[in-house]
Order: sequence, then structure tokens, then C-alpha cells
Amino acid sequence: MEHKVRLEDLKPDCTVSGILPTEPVTVVNVKWFGSNAIELIYKSVSGGVTDELLYRGDEDRLKIVTQGRPSNSNLIMLGGRANRPRRYKSDYACFHLTS
Repeated sequence: MEHKVRLEDLKPDCTVSGILPTEPVTVVNVKWFGSNAIELIYKSVSGGVTDELLYRGDEDRLKIVTQGRPSNSNLIMLGGRANRPRRYKSDYACFHLTS
């Protein structure tokens, strides 16, 4: 039995068929409008980026070809902290001496 695709399954970097008639697309971003509609921003095989509104009724025509990355804002937050410049006690000492 095949897993029914739900709008919640569409995540960045996943590949989906059923959006375009001839080729799968790669999801770039998903923006929710309530709980029954999304704006799907996707990239075609040729590289063009387009958006489309999808509703619950569109779920039947969709098929996930490859899974995308998890949408977890905590991962983004941790990644941002990892790239943050390091502060050392000497930085604060210089600041206090010059103020």
C-alpha cells in the first residue's frame, strides 16, 4: 500500500512528482495559509523557479520521489550559533578600557 502524500510531507529539498505533467520538481520552500493550503515554491529540472498554490484536494496527485530535510527551526538556530564570532574575555577588556 502506497503512503498518501499530505501537504505536511512537502519539505525543502524533497523531490515531488505530480506538480508538473512531465517531470518531478524539487521543493525550495513551503508557506502555509491556514491548515488547508500552501504556497509551494519549487525548482524544475531545467532550473526555473516557480510557485503554485496547493490545496488538500491536490494531495491525491502528488508523489514523493525523495525525502527532503526536516523542517526544524532549532536546527537553523543551532547552525546560526555555530557560525557566530567567538567572544573572549580580552574582547571585553579592550572594550572597557576604551570606553
